[in-house]
Order: sequence, then structure tokens, then C-alpha cells
Amino acid sequence: MRKIYTWGLPFILLGLMSCMKSVSLSTLRPAEINVPNHIQSIVLVDRTEFDKDAIGVIEGILTGEGLNEDKDAILAVFSALQNNLRNSPRYEVKLASEKLKGNTITRALPDPLTWSQINSLTRRYNADALLALEVFDSDFIVTKGARKNTRKVKNEDGKEVEEEYTEFYAEGVGNVRIGLRMYDPKDRAIIDQEVFTQNRTWEKTAANVKEAVASLIEKSQATKYLGGNVGSIYAGKIAPLPVRISREYYAKPKKNFHLSKGARQAQVGQWDDAISTWKAGLTSNGSTKAKGRMAYNIALGYEVIGDLPMAHQWAGNAFVNYGEKKGQQYAAQLNSRMRSEDIVNQQMALPEEAQESSSGEVKPTMNVKVKKKN
Repeated sequence: MRKIYTWGLPFILLGLMSCMKSVSLSTLRPAEINVPNHIQSIVLVDRTEFDKDAIGVIEGILTGEGLNEDKDAILAVFSALQNNLRNSPRYEVKLASEKLKGNTITRALPDPLTWSQINSLTRRYNADALLALEVFDSDFIVTKGARKNTRKVKNEDGKEVEEEYTEFYAEGVGNVRIGLRMYDPKDRAIIDQEVFTQNRTWEKTAANVKEAVASLIEKSQATKYLGGNVGSIYAGKIAPLPVRISREYYAKPKKNFHLSKGARQAQVGQWDDAISTWKAGLTSNGSTKAKGRMAYNIALGYEVIGDLPMAHQWAGNAFVNYGEKKGQQYAAQLNSRMRSEDIVNQQMALPEEAQESSSGEVKPTMNVKVKKKN
């Protein structure tokens, strides 16, 4: 049987990886739903006060919760909503000082607000829409105990052996149920409504149960964490949000003058010059493989400067004309990004532009960072 030696594979892979450098680009991810374009500002309203004070008191007694225990967690929902929505160019966001009744002991969404209430609040805060937090319920269950576990230790001879020991632990499971509803007073329509359920488990181990429980996250902090998650998730549902994407381009072989020079220009942000250098390399003497890499790099350069149609064209050229396999996958990625850009352009359009068809033009990408891939 013939032996297969694999000692050189790590070095081969390292060599392939070192051929590439990476560039980080900023773009907008489309919102999950299309909010009418006449909505340019939103007022956030807390509607989690129980309809009957007695219900809130009874719940506090039955569950051991203080009446204001979830107040900080509700603020965490609004804080995450505000911070994420303010990172988006889509809306102006305001927070109402009023707290409205609506939270129900059944944990289901209450009846919608009346249009009289909605009109009053949106006029008071000069907002185009109202986003209400209408259900908030939380719990935090702690379990604790001891269990057998194993660990590696060195014996008297210095050899590693497995040792069984008793491990003391405390585990906290946090749950929140949060209902949100968005109203459009102009069209007298409920744009969206959803009840979110979030949960997470935290665990701590220690020398004894008491220490494990003491080091475990507190319920208030766990609930704030989960509430903030829901706020961030919902912001992405109704608004385009900034995201970072990473791309790779070729920097080797260094013996190819145009390929390596263009890579150096790209590293210092001279992308127009890099594109020109790589294009010049296509007309010079050189291998088909190197030319495929330069064509691929040209595609990436056009994406960085914001010309997605040209980027897509050159990604196709790299694959079709020079056999650069990465070009085919890159062309598909660019197709997907152009579709996303079209959606974002529609979602970001001002009211008077909302009925116009997308021109397909894309704004230059901002905040480009280049780094060498280790």
C-alpha cells in the first residue's frame, strides 16, 4: 500500500491564504418589511401598564416580582430600538414620556389603541408613526446542585491522568415575552405586530453552591440583556441597518508587476489607481492565471468604489475569459447585493420618490478598511 505524506499540506494552505488580502466594506441590509415611505419619524410608546392595578399587584405577590422590576428591562428594549434605528438613515426616533395601559395577564397582545389615541400622540411628538411596546413578561428560574465531572491532572510521575471530582453549579434560565405593534395614522393601518420570545441560559461553577449562586447573573441583568436583544431584532425588521461585509483580493505572485503594484495601491485606499494598474496588466505579457486574478481584483475594485454593475461585469469576465473560478461565485454574490441595494433604495426613498422605479444606481460604499489576511 502506497503511503501518502501530508506534512506539506499546512504549508500549501498557508501559501494559498497568504496570496489573498481582505477588504472590509460598509453597506445597508434591507429591512425585513417595507414600511410606507411617508413614515419618516417614529414615536416609541410604553404600553405595558396593566389594565387593572389589582392584576399587577396579584402577579407581584404570586411571582415574587416587584411592581417595577421589569422597568429597566423595558428601558433596555427602547434603548436598543433607539440606538439601532438611529444608526439607520431611515427614521427620526422619539420616545414618549407617557405610559399607557395595555399589558394583559394572558401575555397576548391587547386590543389595538384607538386612532384617536394614536393621532393625539403622533401630533404631540410630531411623528409619522407610533411603535408601541404592548406586552412585557419575564421570568428567571435558578437551579443549583452538584455533579460529577472529570479533569486532567498530572500524577506523581508527571503524566496526565483523568481525575473525577465534584463540581458545584448554579444555572439561571431567563425568558422574556415582548409584544410590539406599529401604527400608521395616515393610512389608519397596523403596519406590523409581533410577539417575541427570547430565552438564554447562564451557568456558573464554584467550590460550593453558595459561591456559584452568588456569581450567577442577576435576574434584572438577564432580563435587560434579553430585552435589548428583542429591541435590536425589531429594529432590523423595520429599518435598513448598516452591516460590514468582507471581500478578498489577490496580492501575489509578486513577480507579476501589475498584480502586486495594484494590490499595494489597494492597501492604501487608491482603488481607482489600482483598477487602472490591473487593467494595464491585462494587456501585458503574463500568464492566463495572473490575468484572471487581475480581472477578479478589478471587479472587487469597482465594488469598493460603488459601481456594482461594472463589478458584476468584471467578475464574469474573470471567470469566462480567464477561467478564474472565484469569479463565478463572486458574480453571484454581486447579483445578490444588487438586489438588496434595489430594495434598500426603495425603502429609503422619500415620499415623492416612492413611486419611481429604481434606477439601479448605487451610492459609493463608505468606510472601507483594508487588512492583510493572516
